[in-house]
Amino acid sequence: MLHRIRLMVIIGLLLIMLMPAVVAAEEAVVYGVFFYSPTCPHCHEVIDNHWPGIQAEFGDQLRVLFIDASGARGNALMQAAREALNIESNGVPMLIIGRQVMVGSVDIPARAPVVIRAGLAAGGIELPPVPGLQEIYQAAVKQYESEQAEQAAAEPTAPVEAPSLSDRLAADPVANAAAVVVLVLLAASLVVILTAYAYSLVQGDDRWLRWLAVNVGPWMIGLLALMGLGLALSLGAGSLSEVLVLLVAAGEAAAFVGLFVLIWRGRALPEWLIPLAAVAGIVVAAYLAAVEMTLSEAVCGAVGNCNTVQQSQYARVLNIPIGVIGLAGYTGLVAAWAAGRFSRRWLWLRRALLEMCLLGVAFSTYLTFLEPFVIGATCVWCLLSAVWMLVLLWLALAFRVPARAASAAEPGATLASSPAP
Repeated sequence: MLHRIRLMVIIGLLLIMLMPAVVAAEEAVVYGVFFYSPTCPHCHEVIDNHWPGIQAEFGDQLRVLFIDASGARGNALMQAAREALNIESNGVPMLIIGRQVMVGSVDIPARAPVVIRAGLAAGGIELPPVPGLQEIYQAAVKQYESEQAEQAAAEPTAPVEAPSLSDRLAADPVANAAAVVVLVLLAASLVVILTAYAYSLVQGDDRWLRWLAVNVGPWMIGLLALMGLGLALSLGAGSLSEVLVLLVAAGEAAAFVGLFVLIWRGRALPEWLIPLAAVAGIVVAAYLAAVEMTLSEAVCGAVGNCNTVQQSQYARVLNIPIGVIGLAGYTGLVAAWAAGRFSRRWLWLRRALLEMCLLGVAFSTYLTFLEPFVIGATCVWCLLSAVWMLVLLWLALAFRVPARAASAAEPGATLASSPAP
């Protein structure tokens, strides 16, 4: 009997000693803020597929305020958070717990549970030290309680006023200005070449296509090479810590330099420039496809905001990532050129390069228009792809017209360009 009493006393003392820890564990709460955009597929990936499991694991001990960063107030609060915590990234989804910042659909699911567990073990984590966040959280709690009481009669939230065109262009003036210049070159080239091509089909006369290829083509290709070089250097300057991206930027810059040198010297353009330009486009499209397929954050250049573009609703067409479409398009150009180059049976594919490039430039024109005028952000990777597609159009025109005019489209033919620009 005495032994049992002693055992009960020891157990009671242990429970008394452990009680504060148990109470503290039950009362510990981790607070955070989650910035998202309704049109961001990465955000939906986290919110729909990962967050329910995280919230279920921690229950009421995890209280996160979700804020739509696409609206004026939400974007202002996100910028305040970036300034208060010295956050370099401006992409969404972004989860902030204490001073820990997680960005992207890969980083958040991987790190959030670890950070939350550590915070609960340490007695909880307060809201991030962001000016105005405490007031917004309290207002959100009251609103949530009110909506729970009147959920059936709740009216839809009034739409947030969209930023004006001038606001979108001013958000990143350098990158958006570059996008506008590329857009003008895309649209002008498309209209002019398509008009001359239609005339040649109706009248059976290639004189305007020939004139464009000889007199405008070299100047346009030289200008595009300089623009592409600037974009590649910008991309490299913004990714000095990323070896792979830096190597890609260096390779793209070298390709543009080589292209400009050929044009500047006024020598005959070798036909292998077509697959070379297409391969350069494949490298850019492959990177974008990898970012979109893995839902990871892109490495942007010194200017522009690639992630805002990649996380927008326009990053997919028929639920197919734009990068995948670009990859398929450039690969198709290489295949068509190779088939016509090495087999007379498929020579018609080589002649169809002009039509294929017209379609590619039309698609690039649409995408480039969306960046500064609809999305309000510009992706340097996307501009590089657009420049390469436009280079391919002028190269395809250069090799198409002389081949038809000479009525002897030999696979190894070259074009003597006009005097150097």
